[in-house]
Amino acid sequence: MLKFFRHIRKKLADDNKPLKYLRYALGEIVLVVVGILIALQINTWNEQQKQNKLEKEYYCRLLEDVMQDREQVTNLIAQSEARLKASNQAVRLLQKEKTRKEEIGTQISLSIRAIYSDFKPNNSAFEDLKSGANLNIIRDKNVIRALNNYFNKVEGFISIIKVNGENAVAINFSHRDNFANGWVEAYMGRDRFLKGMEEDVYAAMPLDKEGIIAEDMKKRLYNDALYYISSNARQIELYNFIKNEIDVLTRLLQTKCPVMNNKTGDD
Repeated sequence: MLKFFRHIRKKLADDNKPLKYLRYALGEIVLVVVGILIALQINTWNEQQKQNKLEKEYYCRLLEDVMQDREQVTNLIAQSEARLKASNQAVRLLQKEKTRKEEIGTQISLSIRAIYSDFKPNNSAFEDLKSGANLNIIRDKNVIRALNNYFNKVEGFISIIKVNGENAVAINFSHRDNFANGWVEAYMGRDRFLKGMEEDVYAAMPLDKEGIIAEDMKKRLYNDALYYISSNARQIELYNFIKNEIDVLTRLLQTKCPVMNNKTGDD
């Protein structure tokens, strides 16, 4: 820049044309300034475009996580409904005058199968956002509030589901005589014992598949089955609460994800 002005000054002195070269010099300065401003504007625009693209990518990632959550919850509801059905069938069997060991053992085991399984929300995109300065990329703060609300509510529902599952499993394992409650008869026909036991060991098992549950054990199993009905019904309710929260968040993110918007437009 100094070299440039020295050149101008020399020209002014040599040619004695101050006004002409002054206009020329000012024009050059203006061009340089305008060029710098345009370059800065282009750079700013490019950076903004990158930020916009990254923001949309996060919206789509968040939406993908939530849609996976919905699929997971749908499966867990189906499992809970199957357990609830088995729990009711167990009560029906216990309401009979005589209850066979194998029948009641099978329905009781189905009543608590995978009952301790709990919902694990997909939070990879959200954790990625929180891990650095990326959280500022999301300009719509309603989305951030909705995400925080979702994970906080889900955490509360999960804690209840876990407690109910733990209690159900504890009740089942509190039985000390699995020959008396039908557990042995129900489980001996399953793959784990058929494959795990050697033939002579299996053949020597004192199975009583046609045996009848004793009255004192019948009453205890009746109480157990009633608890399983309550526990499974509560789990279905809680999973539906989670599903409702998922649907709220899904609708919000669908308006932000350009991929989803394009699909909606095509439809």
